[in-house]
Amino acid sequence: MPRRVRRPLALLVAPALLIPALAACGSDDADAGAGLDAVEITGAVGEAPQVTWGEDFAATSDPQVETVVAGDGPELSADGDALVHYWIGNGYDESEALSTYTSLPETVDLSDDQLTEVFSVALDGATVGSRIPASVVAEEVVGPSGNSALGISNADPLLLVFDVLGPDAVDEPYAEEGTGFAPDLVLDEDGKPEAMRFQGRPRPTGRLQVQTVVEGDGEVVRKSDVVMVDYLGSVYAKPKPFDGSYDGDPLVQQLNGLVPGWAQALAGKTVGSRVWMALPPRFGYGAAGNEGAGIKGTDTIYFLVDILARAPKPVQPEPEEAEESEAPEESGSPDASPSADASESPSPSDDES
Repeated sequence: MPRRVRRPLALLVAPALLIPALAACGSDDADAGAGLDAVEITGAVGEAPQVTWGEDFAATSDPQVETVVAGDGPELSADGDALVHYWIGNGYDESEALSTYTSLPETVDLSDDQLTEVFSVALDGATVGSRIPASVVAEEVVGPSGNSALGISNADPLLLVFDVLGPDAVDEPYAEEGTGFAPDLVLDEDGKPEAMRFQGRPRPTGRLQVQTVVEGDGEVVRKSDVVMVDYLGSVYAKPKPFDGSYDGDPLVQQLNGLVPGWAQALAGKTVGSRVWMALPPRFGYGAAGNEGAGIKGTDTIYFLVDILARAPKPVQPEPEEAEESEAPEESGSPDASPSADASESPSPSDDES
């Protein structure tokens, strides 16, 4: 089943007993030099920033924040989640200390009163699609002991760059009565989906079926993208769902890392859309099913999905070049390149209704 990912910011604050403190390396005069005016930040929102450091970059204990790209998406809710990529650079040695751009973006709980101040200040009132750099002295982020794992001492001037990727909520109430192939919905007291009802609704056809019931006006989702979604999943004719996120945290995951039907159904859709899908076994969990979720290898599974955000696929850093070595002698056997997995499912003809 789709896996929820919610990574805390714990890496930034090193446990004092586990990681030795770094000696203060930064300038004793935190007010000397310039802050954000001393750096140049380029690159597209959603992609790792390119930073050119000035000689007089400095930071103070009070976060300095500036919006360099103002997004035209909705404003973040102070009591909700934000999907954010961020980059942290150490101005002392002009190095990259931490970046989420090589993995999944972070889901940040804006209502958490323990959230690091620079995150709160930077994201307060921000709109989706924005890029927001900030500067602050390291102690305000990693604590008085610094963080040797990240190469940060408590006095180092830090540059943080935030890209606000979501969420862009689907602004339509949920319809209790199903249309097309979709089942009926049971809603909780807050009007959110909690179950599906299949009685009196069409039976599965054995094909992948896809139905967009709300079309968003956000960015187009690609198969390689990371998506942030709310969803509900149920096996046909069963009264209880096997998984869902409407009562918890949204799912953040690379689309083509989920069951095959998700990429087939959601690629080409837009952020802000609400989509129904019915997945026969070959687009779900295959002939083996998923015993832990109560899914047999013959079951058709149904999902309702709200697409809240997308981000480009993670870009892995280029590996360091290996030292040159003598090439092995060629054997007499021909080169055998592996072929694509022959069991890969063919592309379906989606039923859009």
